Amino acid sequence: MAEFDPWADLYDILHQGLPGEAEFYVGHAVRSGGPVLELGCGTGRLALPMALSGVPVVGVDDSEPMLEICRDKRDQLGELPAELELIRADMREIDLGRRFPLVVMAYRTFMHLLTPEDQRRALEVVRQHLEPGGLFLCNMWAGWPSQVVAATGALQLVARHELEDGTVLVHYRASRCDELHQRLDEEHLVHEVDGDGEVLATTALSLLRAWLSLREFGYLARSCGFQVEAVFGDFDCSPPSEQLPEMIWALRP
Repeated sequence: MAEFDPWADLYDILHQGLPGEAEFYVGHAVRSGGPVLELGCGTGRLALPMALSGVPVVGVDDSEPMLEICRDKRDQLGELPAELELIRADMREIDLGRRFPLVVMAYRTFMHLLTPEDQRRALEVVRQHLEPGGLFLCNMWAGWPSQVVAATGALQLVARHELEDGTVLVHYRASRCDELHQRLDEEHLVHEVDGDGEVLATTALSLLRAWLSLREFGYLARSCGFQVEAVFGDFDCSPPSEQLPEMIWALRP
C-alpha cells in the first residue's frame, strides 16, 4: 500500500496547496510548450490546471486511490484542451521511454524519498526523462533548524474545515523529529464533528518525510548531473530566506 492511499478521500480537504504554486507551475508549463511530466501528481491539483491551460500532461503517482480521484475529476470536466495521461508507478523506477521539456515535482514530494539512495534514484529518473536543456522544478520545505524545531511537538490543532452537509472536519497533528536521519514523523487525527459538537468519526493518518538543507540539496542535485539555474524561497521568486518556509529549485541537466 502506498503511503497516501489512506489519505485519498480527505486529501483535497486537508491539503489545499501553497500560495501561488498553481500559477507558478501553469505558467512554466505554458512557456515550455509541453508535454509536462509531473511526478507525484496525486489528485491532480496541478496536473488538471496545466491540462486545462492546453498543455499535455503525464501524471505519475504510486497511489491508485489518489489517481482514481484525479481520473474522476478529469472525467467530470469533460473533454480537456490537452490530454492528461495518468500512470501508477514508483518515481524511483519509472521509464517512460520519452523525454519532456519540463518535469515537475511539486508540493514537497521529494521529501517522501527518505534515503540518499532513493533521492539519487529519483533524480536520475528525472534526468533520464528531461530533454536536453529541459527544466526540472522541485519544491520542498526548507529545513532551517528553527523551522524544524517549530514543526515538532505534541498534538495541536491544524485547521477546521466546514463541509457542505454542515459537519466540520477538525484536523490535529503531532510531529516527532528524528534528527539523526533528518526525518519528521507526523501523526494526524481528523474528527468529523456534527453541529452539536458530537464526534461522528475519527480518522488516524500518518506521514513520514525527510528534510534537506539548502546546501545539501544543491550538492545532491549537482552530483546527479544537474546545474542549478535558480532557487527561490517562495512562488513569487523571492530569494531563499530564513523567514520563508520553501525551497523551489529550477534545475537543468
